[in-house]
Amino acid sequence: MEALTAYQVLQQPIVPVSMLFSLTLLGCGFSYIHENHRFSEKQLSWFLTFVSSLICTLVSIPFVVQFFYHGLDMTLLSTDSVFHTGFICFFINYLILDLVLGSIYYRQRIKLVTGWIHHLFYIVTLFWLLRLKIASLFTVASILELPTLILAVGSMKHEWRSDYLFGLTFFVLRLVAHAWMMVALKRYHRIVYIWIIALIIYPLHMYWFYGK
Repeated sequence: MEALTAYQVLQQPIVPVSMLFSLTLLGCGFSYIHENHRFSEKQLSWFLTFVSSLICTLVSIPFVVQFFYHGLDMTLLSTDSVFHTGFICFFINYLILDLVLGSIYYRQRIKLVTGWIHHLFYIVTLFWLLRLKIASLFTVASILELPTLILAVGSMKHEWRSDYLFGLTFFVLRLVAHAWMMVALKRYHRIVYIWIIALIIYPLHMYWFYGK
């Protein structure tokens, strides 16, 4: 299947619609809590991540259930649709906003590895998935945002922090499930080299797990 050009990706009507929607949702939400002086810089820095990881986790659940219900059919990670494309665009917009707003409002909390390198790498990778027309891979894999959601909740409200729950979900999803996914992608995915992206991401998960 021939890949789309960058221009063809951007020509899809869902792309500007999703970008505008996510910009409005995330931007207005951030503006609201920024004006609320009860929020510290740390809480402010986690707001976009909280919203994004919450949406990613909730959206991914039915697709993960479908994936298991169909016996881990890898073709479900090889498709594209208006929904999957829009969902990726939402996450790309989150990554861009986090860097832009972070550079203005919480610059010290945007780290080189987990901030700039992580976000820019994912922006390029996700756009590449759009070009390959396999956006469903990201939708299913978004269940990996569950540990991030737990961490974000605990960072915004200390009383709800649970290092045990974060560590458990991170280990199961980001280390064990991700390792399985690398092998499955290499063996069964129609894009024979897509597993290499998962392999590149894996050391970042290990670095983050060790650091936390």
